Amino acid sequence: MTTTCLPGVVLLVAAVSACSSSSGNADAGDAAKPADTGPHTDGSLHDAGSDVLSHDAGRDAAPHDAVADGAFTRIDAAECTSGCPTGYVCSTANGLPVCRAPSGVPLLTHVFLIMEENTSLSTLLASENANAAPNFEAMRKKYATGSGYHGVGHPSLPNYIALTSGGTQGLTCDCFPVGDAGACTGANCSLIENSCDCPQTVKNLADQLETANKSWTAFGEGMGTPCNLFDSDAGNYAVRHVPFLYYDDIQTDLSRCTAHVIDYASFDPKMAPDFTYIAPNLIDDMHNPVPATQGNITNGDTWIAPVVAEIIASSAYKDGGLLVIVWDEDDDSGLLVKDATIPIYVLSPYAKSGGYVSAATLDHYSLLATIEDGMNLPRLGSAGVPRPSTADTLADFFAPQ
Repeated sequence: MTTTCLPGVVLLVAAVSACSSSSGNADAGDAAKPADTGPHTDGSLHDAGSDVLSHDAGRDAAPHDAVADGAFTRIDAAECTSGCPTGYVCSTANGLPVCRAPSGVPLLTHVFLIMEENTSLSTLLASENANAAPNFEAMRKKYATGSGYHGVGHPSLPNYIALTSGGTQGLTCDCFPVGDAGACTGANCSLIENSCDCPQTVKNLADQLETANKSWTAFGEGMGTPCNLFDSDAGNYAVRHVPFLYYDDIQTDLSRCTAHVIDYASFDPKMAPDFTYIAPNLIDDMHNPVPATQGNITNGDTWIAPVVAEIIASSAYKDGGLLVIVWDEDDDSGLLVKDATIPIYVLSPYAKSGGYVSAATLDHYSLLATIEDGMNLPRLGSAGVPRPSTADTLADFFAPQ
């Protein structure tokens, strides 16, 4: 499918195009509002950033680069028609020209992935209704969320490994990336026992990105020293929430590891790589204290507001980017209730908005496949295996042609 139209001014919640608008969630009144690019002084989002994104394609001083396999910047209509990678077709999303994968996922310039912890969708919604999570509530009303997203295992680590390698790799515990505890077995790796080491030798998302000449960085809040393979006894850094440290081709290559896996203090979306992974610390990701209280969610809600505002104000996001906020698993970590629905937020110039809720049944493999399709990468493991009961990608979150 091709298009020759040029987009006009596009807002995240109101796509105004010279040819079409496709999300069906726009509020025409938003078009007249001024842009608002930062957090409130109280840390909350300006209407969850509803007016942060404003882009006029005709205003760009420099021409966009054409699409090529392995490199991509957002394109204009003429380049879309002639320059999509093999297998991708020229289309539009919210009136913006875009190349789409066969799955319907748009080709993306940058991906931001923020991982939160151990929260069922029902728990977060209850907190929002109790006015204890105003920023997540505001984002839910302005962007797109899901009602059918699930983790793929318990406890935490199998989900992180699955999301970055296409499989849980047989893990059933929060084991350590290195150490002298010995290899994991059925006796020392379970929901309640994790006294083992589990470095992974499988191909992972970072390998794919580098093969495609794309940049990536994993940020761990509280990590301190780059490539920190050990939990912080003095703080709230959890190595099990930074899956890239578990892959042996990363952890054993010191120069590679220290260049790509660093403390969150260095995060700057104005200098974003093609793929950014963010692991908040155990307070900011809602994990601690244990057992969880209402304060867990409020802590995460407070942390997320300025982070989201900063990301969606960046050119990396505005010019064809994607921000996904997702949780690893549900409240009970597999001990009481298995596979409860977990929250997911999807923000992009190409995404539906205005409080859209996707009812598609999805999981971490669906998200991995979305990232891979959006960055023109082959699919890993279960991300590339059709599962009749689960959608292959998050395509439903993106605006149609």
